[in-house]
Amino acid sequence: MKKDVPVKDTKPEPLQLLAICSGPTASIEVEACRRSFIEAGESLSLGEKLLYNPSASVSSAELEFSLNNSSNPISFFDIDVAISDLETSTIHSIRIRRVGEDWSNEIEFQVSLQELGQATIEGVCADLICAPGNSLIAPLNPGIDSLYPLVENVFGLTDPPTKHIWIELMLDSDDSFLGCINCQAAEIAQFTYPDRIAFGTTGIFYNWDIKKLDAGSYSLQARLRNKLYVGPWSSEFVFEVQRP
Repeated sequence: MKKDVPVKDTKPEPLQLLAICSGPTASIEVEACRRSFIEAGESLSLGEKLLYNPSASVSSAELEFSLNNSSNPISFFDIDVAISDLETSTIHSIRIRRVGEDWSNEIEFQVSLQELGQATIEGVCADLICAPGNSLIAPLNPGIDSLYPLVENVFGLTDPPTKHIWIELMLDSDDSFLGCINCQAAEIAQFTYPDRIAFGTTGIFYNWDIKKLDAGSYSLQARLRNKLYVGPWSSEFVFEVQRP
């Protein structure tokens, strides 16, 4: 008589949280992440994206977090902002799990304003045309009241941005006129950018209007800032403006 073959349990092992880190020395490599966390006083940087090192590969949609032993799970897409809303000078804890599984070990941490990493400019758009794939086309006969703002896509803030960090922008190395992204955070910290341009009556502001730029090549740089620290300028992002 044929013996039954035992069915191998394919259920994955519960996740463990190996390391967490943030800031300019954050790394996806576990030991490097642990070192940067310790060097930061076991503290996470308010407003910057965080790195989490689980014990096994898991999709973002499957990953859940718990702060301070709460039974209410937080999704991967909401955890950075949730951490940025925590109190400073207080010890907090974080756990992870796959949806529906048991919680992992916990890691204790604090949150603080820290020195900032380098922002990265990924694209610049105007009137639905985006560089680096295309040259930006300045309008031939713009109306007096028509607005054609440059829209900058810069990596470095949490999504959505928090009240702690904003981005400064500099065109062609001219620091006499700096633009900003997440300017509300700057205003909370009592930094103002009076040269920003109002987008009609929407309450939205932008930094440069393409109809005011001559044809030619331009360079844009970005940096992160909070009320205590200013990050390094990014590499130059070069884009072209054409006139039809």
